[in-house]
Amino acid sequence: MKKLFTILISVMFCATLAISVFADTGKISGFIFDKSTSLPIPNANIFIQDTKLGAASQPGGYYFINNITPGNYDISVKIIGYKTVNKANVLISENTQLNFYAIPQPIQFDPVVVTASLSGHKQSQVTVSSEVLTPALLKRQGSSTAGEAVESVGGVYAKNYGGFAGVLSPSIRGTNPDQVVILLDGMRLNTAQGGGVDLNTIPVDALEKIEVVRGGHSAVVGSDAMGGAIQLITRESLKPEGFSYGLNSTMGSFGTKALNMFGAQKIGFLSYFVNYNRTQSEGNYLYQKPGTSETATRENNDYLSDNLFLKTKLNLNSKNNLQLIYQNLQSEKGSAGSVNINPWTGEQMLTPNARAKTSRSLASVQSSNQVSDRIRFEESVFFQTYELNYRDPDGWTPVDDLHKNRSYGFNLKSFAHINSFFNFVTGVEFRTDKLESTKFDTKNRNTRSAFAQAEFSHGFSLVGLKTKWIWIPALRWDSFSDVEAYTTPKIGVLVRAGEDRNMAFRANFGKAFRVPNFNDLYWPDEGWGKGNPDLAPETSINFDAGVIYTCNAANFLQLETSYFDNNINDLIAWGADDFGIFMPLNIGQARIKGIEAGMKLNIFQDITYLNIFHTWMKATDETENSAIKGNQLIYRPENKLDVIGGLKLGEFSINLNYRAVSKRFITSDNSMTLPKYQLLNGNIGYGINFSGFKVNAKLQIFNILDKSICLYDGYPMPGREVRFSFGIDY
Repeated sequence: MKKLFTILISVMFCATLAISVFADTGKISGFIFDKSTSLPIPNANIFIQDTKLGAASQPGGYYFINNITPGNYDISVKIIGYKTVNKANVLISENTQLNFYAIPQPIQFDPVVVTASLSGHKQSQVTVSSEVLTPALLKRQGSSTAGEAVESVGGVYAKNYGGFAGVLSPSIRGTNPDQVVILLDGMRLNTAQGGGVDLNTIPVDALEKIEVVRGGHSAVVGSDAMGGAIQLITRESLKPEGFSYGLNSTMGSFGTKALNMFGAQKIGFLSYFVNYNRTQSEGNYLYQKPGTSETATRENNDYLSDNLFLKTKLNLNSKNNLQLIYQNLQSEKGSAGSVNINPWTGEQMLTPNARAKTSRSLASVQSSNQVSDRIRFEESVFFQTYELNYRDPDGWTPVDDLHKNRSYGFNLKSFAHINSFFNFVTGVEFRTDKLESTKFDTKNRNTRSAFAQAEFSHGFSLVGLKTKWIWIPALRWDSFSDVEAYTTPKIGVLVRAGEDRNMAFRANFGKAFRVPNFNDLYWPDEGWGKGNPDLAPETSINFDAGVIYTCNAANFLQLETSYFDNNINDLIAWGADDFGIFMPLNIGQARIKGIEAGMKLNIFQDITYLNIFHTWMKATDETENSAIKGNQLIYRPENKLDVIGGLKLGEFSINLNYRAVSKRFITSDNSMTLPKYQLLNGNIGYGINFSGFKVNAKLQIFNILDKSICLYDGYPMPGREVRFSFGIDY
């Protein structure tokens, strides 16, 4: 397989270079950008009026049209979710270059999604099930962290340990949190040590959008993507002109305070965006003691974090740019522990003096080079450190552990636009992970990856109906220095008919995997348990199919439904070996299937909106010869309903978010459950514009009904919580 990939990559790169030597003449070319962010827009339609000539922009926003008779023409650019751009009397000569900047509609109906494939596409052009939390949606939600934002996404269920200090890690379509890849501007946040990613550490104020891909995605992003992937995209530094600065302050219940400052400016060919966020909370909310009517105050649940994001971009020329991304996170929090009763002592299992400090620094240098009309290269070099220091002087044995994770590597991708019907992407990635720990011996993992993806599109008349077919096969090979290599294929298909009113069918079939992490493999022998260096990767075969109806007329209406089925093998679970020593073993099998149904309705564009998404899911243990075969997997609700709606009148807005979640089993024998719950959040906002300044005020109320809710056994959520934010932008 290694030789096959070497040959495949070599052939495709040679083809890439061969194509690039041909030069076309008599053309118009350039880029299509979002005017508000200067991000490139793929799949935009460019027409030369009164001719049959036109093109669609490639991933990266580049377009070109050949064989044009020199002269003056009117040109139109049409993109769903944007206002039509028209340029009249454009002189087209031998080699005309012209960029277009499209103005987004108040609610962008068809945003660009980059996580769904190896290249960016409009959401309507991808085969996978995805959700994009655009800037408008993030603003309307009023979430403070990325974790709070993704909780409302259909198919996502978050393990939340309560408050800012509690870890919030997402599950997609019933998989474990460590079976979901988390990316920040293309950089993987999952560490080789394992444990998932706490999305409460990422402030929403620093983000441009959040992309969620549902379903196995290892063929695109590699290990861990058995449930899907979430990409956090920081706010874009580029602006067509001018500058912008802002300051926002938040105060709320339980001693919550937050300060956010940002600045963005373009100076010649250099542009930058910088964001600083400081969040703190006492986290001392009341909760009801398990099995009683008594209440107590959550203790040792305080949180303090400082987050710095920096993004700079050098536009060397119209076809080449260089970008630097940097993030630094420093946080400290109390570790309150569970509030359940210890079955041996009869006391609450608290950790009144436990503390956790985290530090993350990541940097990436990324470049994009449109070397010809049909060829683009993207390169990135990245480096990340993640340190966790956990101290508990009151444990059965005092703990003071320090884990230092380091990762660095290189990624290269080549995009070839052969013609309007065929594109392909190839690439390689090299990554090194290193763990230095007071608990482990030093561990290293070198990963080599090669990937390829083709995209075929063609028209086909089906029973007299014109349809567009898109086929996307993908293949990825990952080789690890400490565990076996794995190959993941995937194929997706999209069939679409109609324009403003259209019907689409999409389906995906493929494999996914999760390589054992350092905790699984190398946990030190402590007498009662140890790691297992002989573990095999967790693997899955997944399938999903769905139908989408979209009407983008005077109002916007979208209806969708999907079926998914994920069969997982070699699940890693802790169990006793023949000598009674607990260790992780490949002893589990599971099947997770379900139906998702959603509706998006926008009336009078920016006036009012309503989004409804329901997930029915059956996640069962299918381990052979097991006493719990057929039982529901723990913490997998059978039903989850999200209803989000809002109204905007001028600068006044009101938004509500309702969530209903069914009971969840908390024991593998299904003898104990957490009760179903309902949660209602809302916010009211108002803004004033004067002399270039915009002043915003927002009142947010979480858990309006003041329900007693527990998402994870022993970790109650806060009751009613109020936050007030005030900000000014220029």
